[in-house]
Amino acid sequence: MGPASKGMFFKVAQSISSKLRYNNKISNNYSSSFHSIPKILYDDQVGQKHVKVNMDKKLLLRRYETNEGSDVNYFSTLYTDNNGRSFSVKKNYCFTNHLHKHSYPSSIVGSCNGILCLVDNYEKGNTVLWNPATDELKSLPPSSIECPPDAAYTKFTTRGFGFDARSEDYKVLRHVTNGLVYDDDSYKATIVQSELYSLKNDSWRPLVNPVKHPWPWSEIMYSTSLNGSCYWYAYDCVLSFNFADEVFSCLPLPGPRPSEYLFCDIDGSTLGLIVFSGYAPERKRLDIWVWKSNEWCWSNVDSFMVEDVRSPLGLWGRDKCFLQGANGQLLFFDLVTRELKALDMEEFSGAESLVSFEESTVSISKVTELHTEARNKQSGSNEEGTSNNFTVDFMKSRTL
Repeated sequence: MGPASKGMFFKVAQSISSKLRYNNKISNNYSSSFHSIPKILYDDQVGQKHVKVNMDKKLLLRRYETNEGSDVNYFSTLYTDNNGRSFSVKKNYCFTNHLHKHSYPSSIVGSCNGILCLVDNYEKGNTVLWNPATDELKSLPPSSIECPPDAAYTKFTTRGFGFDARSEDYKVLRHVTNGLVYDDDSYKATIVQSELYSLKNDSWRPLVNPVKHPWPWSEIMYSTSLNGSCYWYAYDCVLSFNFADEVFSCLPLPGPRPSEYLFCDIDGSTLGLIVFSGYAPERKRLDIWVWKSNEWCWSNVDSFMVEDVRSPLGLWGRDKCFLQGANGQLLFFDLVTRELKALDMEEFSGAESLVSFEESTVSISKVTELHTEARNKQSGSNEEGTSNNFTVDFMKSRTL
């Protein structure tokens, strides 16, 4: 089946035939593994609104390799040619240089203006900001929330990393969970608190928790940051947090409580959600939903089934879904042509996660330094004004 006409998003006018075309790079294991669920995919109004996708946007692939018995994190920037129909590696970044300081496997919380926020997979609270282009690394300070003396365990679940355009500040949101037990180790209570990090102030501070339970045990991959807010699953709703207003909000779920899900950024402006059946490399169905803020509801834009795929990794624009294969290889499914393609390149082995990324030379330390300088100048001006009240009062009288 040929691609849908230009200017239409996700529109398939005829049924998908049972005989599907496959890219010649795809391995034999995938030759009969794809099944399609034909449907009318998207309404014209929403599709036309965001039909233009920024194809200059890069993707950053986090992958791993085992080196001398330990997993090493690698990050590869992908770029596309041929209108997004083929992908190749532009540059590789290696986190090995910092492993002696941070000897833990890491996960990507988010990417913003070329800066990555990475956390440890053990939920111990180790969080760093890293600019791969300049290799500048900053470890975030300890938590602002005190651990109760009777806490049996403490976990840190980082929800989002984003830029507050109002205050021109980079911020990180996370939940701190303390599990309390009785003397006989039986369950007593779980205390969940939220805190926010400001790069300008280089410190955490506690926040008032949302009314809905933040569901701290869901994984990092279940959250995403978009348009100055971050989103994650909260058991019976989707919770969001606005970095500028510092307010929590609640969005409905698209349907019954999903078994597994992945929030993702669609073309830098729209919130997407991929619902799937589990992580086992088996036949599974994937449903793609898009949040329609003007109607305050989710729209199911596509559904398809694949085999020997572990999980989705994200969306490229509105017509390609990246997937992790059974052996860790990177695949993508074209939602228009209905083709499943394997990227047969060594660099794509061990695929773990995928985020939007733009290289930059933004200095992480400068954000804090400039704010400190401005604050010191302001403090000096206030002291000068206080010590010279006569001059200040005189100047005020001249301007009135």
